[in-house]
Amino acid sequence: MREVSRREFLIVTGAGAAAAAIAAACGDSGGGSAPDVAATSSTESPSPTIAAGDDAGAAGLRWYGQSMFLLTSPGGTTALLDPFVDIGYTVPPPFDASIATITHEHPDHNNDARAGTNTKVLRGLTAEGWAEIDETVGDVRVTSVQAFHDAMQGGLFGRNSLFVLETAGVRIAHLGDLGHQLDAAQIAALGGPVDVLMVPVGGAFTIDAAGATELVAALRPIAFPMHYKTARTTTPIETADPFLEGKTVQRVGST
Repeated sequence: MREVSRREFLIVTGAGAAAAAIAAACGDSGGGSAPDVAATSSTESPSPTIAAGDDAGAAGLRWYGQSMFLLTSPGGTTALLDPFVDIGYTVPPPFDASIATITHEHPDHNNDARAGTNTKVLRGLTAEGWAEIDETVGDVRVTSVQAFHDAMQGGLFGRNSLFVLETAGVRIAHLGDLGHQLDAAQIAALGGPVDVLMVPVGGAFTIDAAGATELVAALRPIAFPMHYKTARTTTPIETADPFLEGKTVQRVGST
């Protein structure tokens, strides 16, 4: 069984999976009050695609606000996920990241200027539609899944891509601005059980608290809510509170 705990990083040891109820409270690294995030249960994991190294026990995940995260693998590979422009959160200096993933081309998700000059930028969308991504950089494998930004097949806000990052047997999915429930084909395209899920919960432009709750119940991951209203943003979306209601929540108070 894999035991999961939460301290400064997400720590995962061993190779199976344990049902764990865990969450994180993340604040913008620039200071100010820390908005809350939450998580639910993990599921049984398939055999890892990426072989575990000597120190395969830890992966670091840091939130910067909105949908922007930095993943650090056990082998030191870094992945910058959906970096934003100035939307109220502190815009950090450029990262010397190994990978940057862009789920869709909206400015609160596609600021690849935050990536370093040697960063491999993986864009989920092309001019014609979706990119088909299956790349391995260091000890991180990145794949993409086709989705939409709304429940009208992209009729309102366009297309969206989901990214799955796998390292040391841990499968981490970032849903970008997902605007609908996933169908059976999309869930299958995720490639297996999801251990960690970064899911939008604010509604208006994405799924809302009820939609995120339904998806989390289906996938049973550890869940990090994202794309919700905080004191730093003026976007007309909901806070994370409706999503947190009725769930097992751990509040950490840092990024």
